[in-house]
Amino acid sequence: MLTLESTVRLAPGTRLQHDKVRERWVLLGPERMLIVDDMARLILERNRGQSIGALCASLATEYAAPLDTVQQDVLALFTTMSEKGFLRHD
Repeated sequence: MLTLESTVRLAPGTRLQHDKVRERWVLLGPERMLIVDDMARLILERNRGQSIGALCASLATEYAAPLDTVQQDVLALFTTMSEKGFLRHD
């Protein structure tokens, strides 16, 4: 279960890539693909090994957004991506 203290990283063999055919950003993994929207792409690009809580605090400050909302959204996003096998967490 992911918490604000957890750290996440892309699963082995997974990469964030712009799909020129679909003109969208996607996460590509072995035998799977997930289309990501602009906000999910931004969150993935900003994730640099810090805790989820630290990432959320940074995003909330930068975008003047309520911290609790950012935390809920990022945890939900990372949980879904983890369940689908695109992310690993500690």
